[in-house]
Amino acid sequence: MTEQIKIENIIRNTRKYWYVDGLSEIAGGLIIFFAGLTYWFVAQMENTPYKFVLLTLAQPVVIILGSWLARKILPRIKERITYPRTGYLVFRKPVKKRRFQRILYVGLIAAVVGALVTMISSALPERFLPFLSSIFLAMVSIYIGYHTAVRRFYWIGLVMLGFGAFLSYLNLSGSLPYTLLFSGIGIIWVITGIVTLVLYLHKTKPFTEEA
Repeated sequence: MTEQIKIENIIRNTRKYWYVDGLSEIAGGLIIFFAGLTYWFVAQMENTPYKFVLLTLAQPVVIILGSWLARKILPRIKERITYPRTGYLVFRKPVKKRRFQRILYVGLIAAVVGALVTMISSALPERFLPFLSSIFLAMVSIYIGYHTAVRRFYWIGLVMLGFGAFLSYLNLSGSLPYTLLFSGIGIIWVITGIVTLVLYLHKTKPFTEEA
């Protein structure tokens, strides 16, 4: 049992290195930000049978495409910024089938969360919906923090909860609350990522300069 716990801690600390430079948070924040804008653009459409379908599918599609782009771009950026400073860590690459399943799984989670929020929201006043959504999003952030042993994701989750509560307090109407919620949370992620990146660059130097 003790050995299993040690192995799990090693795996978590290995995942932690992927978030050492804040680049993943910047990428994730941009995805969330554009998901919020997508919700706003779709909400501006006239009421048609296709509008509900787009509201349900638009954000998962943005998340899936954004995740795919991040997987392509982030390693190249890390090759220029991160690996020359703190070393290169090879992660086991999943087979293409599992990689596709993982991306599909992320999109499915987004769709399920959206459906749950929709069902639960029918029993709540509209003003509380941003806070309800922030609870689900904060749970995701806290899970990421535990899964990767990166504690700042716990604080990000708390900030997200506070932001959702603030939007519920404002009691905005229409598509604005959800647009501000997702876009605002995206900005929060980008800011924390930039701060992490600046601190990382300040604390580390390329190996060629240290020699």
